[in-house]
Amino acid sequence: MIKNINKILVYSGGETVGDGLYKINFIQNLRNKFPKSHITWMAGKGPTEYSRSLKPLISSLLDLIREDVRIGRNPLKELVLFNPLKDENFDLIIDTQTVVIPTIIIKKIRHRIFLSSTANWFFSDLKPKKDHKVTRSLNEKLNLFISLLIDEYPLKQINNNKIHNLYDLKYMNLAKKLLPNGQQYIGIAPGAGDKQKIWPIENFIEIATEQTKKNRKPVFFLGPSEKDLVPYIRKQVPEALLPEWDNLTINSGLKGPILVIALASRLTLGIANDSGAGHMLAAGGSPLISLFSKHNPSKYAPVSYNIKIIDSKNWGGTEPKLIPIKVVISSIENIINNSN
Repeated sequence: MIKNINKILVYSGGETVGDGLYKINFIQNLRNKFPKSHITWMAGKGPTEYSRSLKPLISSLLDLIREDVRIGRNPLKELVLFNPLKDENFDLIIDTQTVVIPTIIIKKIRHRIFLSSTANWFFSDLKPKKDHKVTRSLNEKLNLFISLLIDEYPLKQINNNKIHNLYDLKYMNLAKKLLPNGQQYIGIAPGAGDKQKIWPIENFIEIATEQTKKNRKPVFFLGPSEKDLVPYIRKQVPEALLPEWDNLTINSGLKGPILVIALASRLTLGIANDSGAGHMLAAGGSPLISLFSKHNPSKYAPVSYNIKIIDSKNWGGTEPKLIPIKVVISSIENIINNSN
């Protein structure tokens, strides 16, 4: 194990909500293995949700966040003239991206140990063994950096279901009021930032209706971009709950990803497209059915210890509508029956 790592810098391009939730498992593991180190997270190409909506989750894990450092805006000029943190010195720098010029620029920051998988680990001070099995999973690739530092293969990871310990109790208290004990809750997140990854809303409605017949309560998760779906869903499935649009929630002033994660911890299971909402449901710790189409689930699937991937490519293409409703319904029943 590498010793005397007091100052750590982690570089990333930036984080949307989905990206940020995906990487929290890595950050938890890094903090767990280096509990006394000062960890700086540097988003070089833009903003990061770690300084916004996800701040309550990482405030105990990261010591400092720098964003929009503007690495890679003018690569050739930066190679000669730019050192993003010229007055600082780190024991360890972890470069999580894989483009050569930004890696060279980041490596100009003073350091003792530099880790990067760019160009097959060419720039890295520590490298995987030659017989290392290459993985497409971004989560495994991130945690490999930690394995190299402590010589632990595979890495003993933090249980991501403990993520609720990272945020304020007021979110969980509200979630318990919105989704009280004594009911089976089936979470449904029908949206996605990329509209090409959305399973037809009619299918989600059919799933919700099927669950009401089994005395289960459908719970729809609808962000601001899905506001227009609120009256439609209330009309189609009157029994469904829409906790983010409940007066109790509105009057509380609590909202956003942290509330969704708290609510997700109350679910029997969740169903979501390949989306930021899917990562939120996974972070809640309940079983997740993740509907993939455009992207490769082996690379982008949410970090979850109980996940069922249903991929449209198994039915011949990347259109979400190819996923049969009966397969999703069957998966719901299998998960519930196996958990009893």
